[in-house]
Amino acid sequence: MSTAKTDILFTLGEAQQGTRDWPDYLQYGFEASDESALIELIGDKSLHGAAGDSLEVWVPLHAWRTLGQLRSERAIMPLIELFEKLVEDDWALHELPTVMGMIGNAAIEPLGHYIKQQDRDEFARATAMAGLSEIAKQHPTLRSKVIEHYRLYIQQADNATPIINGLLVSYLLDIDGKELIDDVRDLFTRQCVDITCAGDIEDVEMALGLRLERSTPKIMPAQNFDLDKHELGDFDPNDLNLSGLDTAPLPRPDGDDIIEWLDYYLDHHSSETSIFDVSELDGFFAAIACAPQMILPSMWLPALWGGEEHSPDWDSFEEADAFNQYVMSFYNIVMADMNDDSYEALYMQGVVNERTYTLVDDWCAGFLRGINLWGPISPADTVMLEVALEPIRQFSTERGLGELAELNDDEVEQRQQAIEPAVRKLFLHFFERRTQDNQSAIRTTPKSGRNDPCPCGSGKKYKKCCLH
Repeated sequence: MSTAKTDILFTLGEAQQGTRDWPDYLQYGFEASDESALIELIGDKSLHGAAGDSLEVWVPLHAWRTLGQLRSERAIMPLIELFEKLVEDDWALHELPTVMGMIGNAAIEPLGHYIKQQDRDEFARATAMAGLSEIAKQHPTLRSKVIEHYRLYIQQADNATPIINGLLVSYLLDIDGKELIDDVRDLFTRQCVDITCAGDIEDVEMALGLRLERSTPKIMPAQNFDLDKHELGDFDPNDLNLSGLDTAPLPRPDGDDIIEWLDYYLDHHSSETSIFDVSELDGFFAAIACAPQMILPSMWLPALWGGEEHSPDWDSFEEADAFNQYVMSFYNIVMADMNDDSYEALYMQGVVNERTYTLVDDWCAGFLRGINLWGPISPADTVMLEVALEPIRQFSTERGLGELAELNDDEVEQRQQAIEPAVRKLFLHFFERRTQDNQSAIRTTPKSGRNDPCPCGSGKKYKKCCLH
């Protein structure tokens, strides 16, 4: 249903992201009588599927912004229905919670009900959580009602959903919800919170101003798992020939191959706290490349050993200097490849019954270690991060590996193939923010339309993948 007023939205074209300084859509004369037409536009599949370089593809976005400015209570449920339909749309992820915040009080009960529906997509529920947080921020007098819905969620939280539980904690931090600290502590005691979302309980307490410093060492993500939990399923682990993972110490390399030398040094100086091999190191650097801000070597170099106190006792200054040169060269290669869109993850290879398998576990563990060095990010960016980490966690957590054990080899391979597109999407999400801090980074990929195939290779439309 098009009207003379809604026709205006078909002329506005591309919007700006990353700012809440939206145009005043009410200047075009929109009022309550236009809500039905606007609601129809936000759910119009033909508009969401329009060509990426068209004006039409932006119409739903302009329509939901207009409904927000109208404080449209009639739009609450149609907007909530979009959460699951647009769960991979970065624009919706950032803007729909803002619209809910603009609508205010009437949206609290529907959103509070939605976040407790365990059959809903986790990240759709996270969008609802973000909407509640926005209501509390835009309408401080409603904060206590939002806090109560967060409390009810925590009390009923499913122990089997650590990611969504961790995201809830991040949204609670966003509105300084220290009055729920006892509930949050109980959530962590139940060990059902993913610490990559908002940190561990000590991080949370410091963020809320309830402690000044840590009393225990910061927890690093799980790094290694028993081989019998590996995704390759029904075979004897003793039959698996892992390239580069011989139990005997690696011999000193003869040539100048960076990877051989790094594997040699890591093999001779690794410990339970450190990175074990170059595949894990490659994942570690990939996460650092994706970070919103540059992470300096002075921070990541000790972290690859598990902290300054775990740094090796080198046999000589020359040996330490050689390792530092190799590791910096490898770091620069990964950074350059990520910026040039030529990065390929350095996975391990295994052979079973003359069939070669790709082993991604170490790489994924390294990526999570690198994520642990990121500074605080906004709740909306946290959701984006969690979406990207979903395929990575499948190969680097006990829960994920348990799920993979139920799949056949082809299904496991499909899950592995989802990792690099997810990493590319994450890299591009923070690209402009990094380049503001580091002007030497140059975009080499062409600009894509909102509905064009995404250049990251995921096979999805650009608007539903790496658009930012």
